[in-house]
Amino acid sequence: MKKLVSGTAAAIAIAFASTGHAQETKVPGYMIANYTIKDQAGFRKYMKEAGPLAPKFGGKIIVFNLNAEAVEGKPQSVMAIAEFPSVADAKRFYNSPEYTAARKFRVESTEGSVIITEGFAPPKP
Repeated sequence: MKKLVSGTAAAIAIAFASTGHAQETKVPGYMIANYTIKDQAGFRKYMKEAGPLAPKFGGKIIVFNLNAEAVEGKPQSVMAIAEFPSVADAKRFYNSPEYTAARKFRVESTEGSVIITEGFAPPKP
């Protein structure tokens, strides 16, 4: 089964590269945060400052769970996902002066990770 999955993933990647679908289809960008809160007061400051910012950059919070259930591995307890029109928009948000000011509260009050990635867009028939 593992070879079949790997082969399928490779076939999709080749199809994207050879047909140019990856460039033609605009895919959303995601900012995914997974962390544990170490300081509630600091985290409340982060939420107050960062909470209203994503929509200003075309983003919306699609997942925010303070007690996400781990079914594999050892992830942190908080899972947050913000969707943006593109990776460029997600990066604009993350690097904006407004979010940079708010981000310091999250960095100081949590332990975990944040990634920015593009979403998946299936090839057009």
